[in-house]
Amino acid sequence: MHSEHVTPHTNGSVLSLRDSRLFRVEMHILQNDDTSYSLVALSGEEAARSGLRTKTQGPYQVRELAVAARAAIAQALIRSGYQILNDEMPPQWRLIAQREIRQIRELRRHNTPDCSFDPKDVY
Repeated sequence: MHSEHVTPHTNGSVLSLRDSRLFRVEMHILQNDDTSYSLVALSGEEAARSGLRTKTQGPYQVRELAVAARAAIAQALIRSGYQILNDEMPPQWRLIAQREIRQIRELRRHNTPDCSFDPKDVY
């Protein structure tokens, strides 16, 4: 089994992996509309125009936590037969990942609680 070490400090905002059946996984670290980050993972057949599956995780308060989560997921994929693609293979689902993060931002904007204190609220 091929084993490649992925450190939590893997550079770049995208990590792409592929298995022997040409099934591809792309993990994008994208900033939310504040200082937090989300991890957007897309997977599907490499020849597909769009990812068949999408999974998001976060928010992570600092980028390093998102990188560490991505590295842990990559290690699990490598143990199951995936290989990291080098930089010569650009991400093919970047636009879909950006659409996902836009939806997350919009959802967070609409569901932001009002935590302001008003003394009249206690009477």
